[in-house]
Amino acid sequence: MKILILGMGLMGPSIAKDCAEATEVTKVLGCDIDEVKLTQAEEYVQNTKFEIQVLSVTDREALLKAISGYDVVINGTASRFSMDVLDAAMEAKINLVDLAGGGYPQEGEFYEKAEKSGITAIPGCGIDPGLIDILSGQAIMLMDEVDDVTFACGGLPKDPEPPLDYKIVFGGTRMPVRPGKVPMIVNGNQVEMDRYSEVESIFVEDLNPMEAFVDGYPSSLLKLCIEKGVKNFRGKTIRYSGFVDKILFLNDLGLISTEPINYEGKEVIPRELFHKIIYPLIKFDTNTGDRDLTVLLVQVDGKKDGSEKSIRYDMVDFYDEETQVTSMAKTTGYTAAIIARMLGRGAIKEKGIQWPVRIIHGELFEELLSNLRKRGVEVSETTTQTREV
Repeated sequence: MKILILGMGLMGPSIAKDCAEATEVTKVLGCDIDEVKLTQAEEYVQNTKFEIQVLSVTDREALLKAISGYDVVINGTASRFSMDVLDAAMEAKINLVDLAGGGYPQEGEFYEKAEKSGITAIPGCGIDPGLIDILSGQAIMLMDEVDDVTFACGGLPKDPEPPLDYKIVFGGTRMPVRPGKVPMIVNGNQVEMDRYSEVESIFVEDLNPMEAFVDGYPSSLLKLCIEKGVKNFRGKTIRYSGFVDKILFLNDLGLISTEPINYEGKEVIPRELFHKIIYPLIKFDTNTGDRDLTVLLVQVDGKKDGSEKSIRYDMVDFYDEETQVTSMAKTTGYTAAIIARMLGRGAIKEKGIQWPVRIIHGELFEELLSNLRKRGVEVSETTTQTREV
């Protein structure tokens, strides 16, 4: 099996190392436009199966040439490049796993085109979207009726520092601040809810107090919940306590607005300026001692065989000092790497665009969790069932 990885940022090197160490993989090619990142990845992976190549995903001709002959392409670049990579994968007839999900539509012409091309493209293959959806989907499939689906997830610095007690643990230079509406399900109806609403406290032993708040986007999990008649659906993000108050304060001041303002004769977008100003304070850098953690909570409530049933998944994961892999790279990158190898060996047979929530269940679900456990990522499951007497 030959695997090509696009993007050698925070996730790519861990994916490359995991794939190169798999006996079923014969070659791994890591691609990035940044030569420094490629060199650092090569030093980290240290495997004769691993090679590097300078490549821009915006250069379609070079991209097509690079991916030809590989069994699976893993896209670890920004979501704004997802459709370009998918288009190239369809033309080259190469299967694709994409860590990003936001760049994909939930329906439309790309679905028909991907199926006709004969490839399988799996978007949203990280933790959120990704592992969150897979866990929720597995629980949904185990019930006859589903009343409530709730999840909360967050990647955080292990040692929070002011002013925001937050760092960008997933890579990039832009902090996810996006006041507005998000789709959820309330009493059986899809509604638009305010981001940063329904704030609730989250407590994890030996960690600073946290909070979860409504956040999200139109997702494959939301679509599945609508199909299954789920009465209530909530997707939430986890941050350290007090985060929402700070973001709403910035929003009230107009400092994260997308409406242009005139400053000394020049048009300035406040949110763009905010990103530039705040980035040095929230840049995540393991070389300076930064360490991260990831918290995941999923709960699905419903009925099975006439009884009330509840399935809960919990995970608290930390930076691995021994392997020097961030928690976000473990939970996101390993998930993508494991699913990519499933796809490469033919264990996933469905063609077209296939979201993880639809295809990773049953034996593949157990295989994924087992392999994550071997890599130090422990997801615990708790099931309770109450029968009326």
